Amino acid sequence: MHKKVFALIDCNAFYVSCERVFNPKLNNRPVVALSNNDGCIIARSKEAKALGIKMGVPLFKVKDIIQREKVIVFSSNYTLYADMSRRVMNVISEFAPSIEIYSIDEAFIDFTGARLNYEDYARSLRATILKCTGIPVSIGIGTTKTLAKIANHIAKDDETLDGVYSLVDIKSIDNILEQTEVGEIWGVGRQLSKKLISQGIYNAKLLKYCEDHWIRKMMSINGLKTVTELRGISCLPLQEISATRKSCCTTRTFGRPLMKIEDVEQAMTTFARRATERIRDEGLVASSVSSFLRTSPFDRGNKYYSNSDSITLGDPTCDTILIINAALSIVRRIFKEGYKYKKGGVLLSGFYVEGEEPQSLFSSVKKKSSNLMLAIDNINQRYGNDTIQIASECQAANWRQKRKNCTQSYTTQINKLLLV
Repeated sequence: MHKKVFALIDCNAFYVSCERVFNPKLNNRPVVALSNNDGCIIARSKEAKALGIKMGVPLFKVKDIIQREKVIVFSSNYTLYADMSRRVMNVISEFAPSIEIYSIDEAFIDFTGARLNYEDYARSLRATILKCTGIPVSIGIGTTKTLAKIANHIAKDDETLDGVYSLVDIKSIDNILEQTEVGEIWGVGRQLSKKLISQGIYNAKLLKYCEDHWIRKMMSINGLKTVTELRGISCLPLQEISATRKSCCTTRTFGRPLMKIEDVEQAMTTFARRATERIRDEGLVASSVSSFLRTSPFDRGNKYYSNSDSITLGDPTCDTILIINAALSIVRRIFKEGYKYKKGGVLLSGFYVEGEEPQSLFSSVKKKSSNLMLAIDNINQRYGNDTIQIASECQAANWRQKRKNCTQSYTTQINKLLLV
């Protein structure tokens, strides 16, 4: 039986790298990308990292550093990033028969049984991704997915490794684990790492040699799987087919506080439409719709208010109009006059694969509905995401988020292509 071998491919500072592909003048300069509403820093170039700018820090807290060091700031352009991610994953899939797309900028591949030099093959893959997409990646290789993740951290942090590192044939793997902080282990979150450190477990080596019954008590069965993987025994197989998602949520912080129900309804209509488009793209239908609204918990000059509610649909659907109607009926119930609303969202759940949901007597109506949604999706894919909208969206967008420094969607809209 072949020894299991996994590789993790992780794009370096992915959002920043996407911006650099279309503007090479950004290379070797400190660059950051911001979260929704230009709130927090969610991607940093290594030059920005060297200035002491932390991940997740609010923009206003590092404004002095940004101005002093002339850090370049971008609003997140998720349309561009999603398309660049698709291109990277397409290249990876050509190099491996099995791939698990773990996130927008990470993928696992399975080398098990392949007769090749893993590091040489990984370097070839890395060079091909860079050539085809312009995105630099780091590749970590290990006998389990958890060890591949640790190897990837090392490949990313040590520039002498040229972006590739393997733990497969290393005899002194305990020395590596001893240098890996417990909070850096895949699957160990911030709260759990605090708990482990309080028990004297502050690196991966110490965790590896803990007794199984103690691990199950502290970390549950999933934690035991993680520790077993640190011991070199694979417990987490490649997930080539993603499991049906449990929920789909679109939430946003409004660009400014909203007091009128018309403005709130417009925002929530957009959130419901986008969530429905996502589940429709995955071939799912939803049986439950939830909406929530809240004011800012940091606004001490005004009373805090937060509320949410849900509706169970008679027939599971991915019809945008039906889901919007359900979401807005909730909004009208939970909206209260006199409050300054700062955030809202729509959550869809109770999914079935389309065609496998409980059937009703009105299947002919559903068929007409699905044809209409397909036509709308095709038009929006061809001419841009918001080409066809629901009537209640087409007003003055008082809720729109701050996106002062957002670049163009260079790869998905023909009128925004770069001119050479």
